[in-house]
Amino acid sequence: MSVFLFLSVLTLTLFFTLSASHRHHLHQNASQIRLACRSTRFQQLCETALTRSSSLPPNPTSLQIIQSAISVSSQNLKNGQSMVESILDSSKGNLNRTNIATICLELLSNSDHRINSTVDGLTRQEIKDARAWMSAALCYQSDCRGALTYVNDTRLVNDTLAFLDSLTQHTSNALSMMVAYDNYGDDLDSWVPPETERDGFYEKGSGGSTALVSGGGVPAGLKPDATVCKTGSGGCYKTVQEAVNVAPDNTEATRRFVILIKEGVYEETVRVPLRKRNVVFLGEGIGKTVITGSLNAGQPGMTTYDSATVGILGDGFMASGLTFANTAGPDAHQAVAFRSDSDLSIIENCEFIGNQDTLYAHSLRQFYKKCRIQGTSTSSSETPLRFSKNVTFWSFPGS
Repeated sequence: MSVFLFLSVLTLTLFFTLSASHRHHLHQNASQIRLACRSTRFQQLCETALTRSSSLPPNPTSLQIIQSAISVSSQNLKNGQSMVESILDSSKGNLNRTNIATICLELLSNSDHRINSTVDGLTRQEIKDARAWMSAALCYQSDCRGALTYVNDTRLVNDTLAFLDSLTQHTSNALSMMVAYDNYGDDLDSWVPPETERDGFYEKGSGGSTALVSGGGVPAGLKPDATVCKTGSGGCYKTVQEAVNVAPDNTEATRRFVILIKEGVYEETVRVPLRKRNVVFLGEGIGKTVITGSLNAGQPGMTTYDSATVGILGDGFMASGLTFANTAGPDAHQAVAFRSDSDLSIIENCEFIGNQDTLYAHSLRQFYKKCRIQGTSTSSSETPLRFSKNVTFWSFPGS
């Protein structure tokens, strides 16, 4: 009996001790969460999500709080992808909604890729890179939501739009905390709500992205790995896309795949996917090597993002001596000649011809040098990390 009483007392003691310790950790975590979430635009959502997060350890560091916030975004992204897949499955016979849902899934997949890169970057303490990648992830999510607003004709689409609203807010919160960490360090007490130049706030040096500008441009003397020509004879590929398709996947940072595109007008849609890194397009001069198309946002199921004649996702892309064109005309809504989501990309001695949104510098760090951009609305950008040097904009009135 005495042994039983002793064990009972011991069990109760351990229970109350652990409960008290758990309450202490919860209180301590709540205080740190409040301080961290103070740096975000959606503070209440931030506090609720992190309080419920199972990935946040007791007495977390500032970096662990950020990692937990990214985890919340990633988990919600997967739920958003499932909802969009349900839209696609239920849209048979509706071309417009089917196309939009397909584009949306591609955008969310790109977002997932950039979030994974962000996690890896934080592990390596590459905070500037991680910020750039998380910004791109948010951009893709916002674009998916924007595309779905054009086919908001079912309850499922409406519910998905509401969910994507909260997803972008979670991602925004994680990004805001990363900015605070970058600017103020580990001291959560110093983290403040997001500020911009309008508030009189200017960040310190931009770090890694300055190397993009100081690099000068496309290197000279590059030897082609593949050649494209109009005849497709003599070992040439007949289309640019065929040459892109044979580029190796996931190459190392020091390995480039150079495609020489000989003089001619190539009427095609070109896509360089995420897995095709360090691809280089070398043309034979502005107006001589021309890649042209006519997709536009006025077509069923088409978005500005997908209307691009040439769309680049793979990082480290370079181009020199080409004209990129979209001939859809001034009455055809947004019609992009060139869209880039390529991080640390360099475009030199190129021309972009179109009407509305001729050049779409969609996300991440891009450098344009000695280029000409022509159209009624010459340039569209969702990224603050675009650099240019000796770039001429020719804007003419729309009809």
